[in-house]
Amino acid sequence: MLLRPTGIRHRQALILDALSKIGPTSQRHLAKQFDVSAGSMSSMTERLVALGFITQSTNPVNRRSDILDLTPDGRAVLEKVLIVWQEAAALITLALGDNQAETLTALSTKLRNTLGGTQPEKEQRGA
Repeated sequence: MLLRPTGIRHRQALILDALSKIGPTSQRHLAKQFDVSAGSMSSMTERLVALGFITQSTNPVNRRSDILDLTPDGRAVLEKVLIVWQEAAALITLALGDNQAETLTALSTKLRNTLGGTQPEKEQRGA
């Protein structure tokens, strides 16, 4: 709901954030990072391509795969998303206080890691 003014949803914002951190990468690699099928990732990225926030081009090294990358418009909307996320963090801190907000963050990170979640990583080319 907080992201509504950006025109994208939370999962799409996560994709933009991942691309900003790992750089241009294959759709297959991004799907693996999010632990979703290639088809699901394709559906999620189609709208971002249509909105002009990412590009999708044929991988020059492996023509059977695509490379996704942020566009300048994608970087601009990601800046808005990051502001929304900062505002949400501030609301959490206001509601819980500094110590409990830090505890919530630590517990959320532990839960993510325990359930197999990770931070997106750069693709290992040729591996």
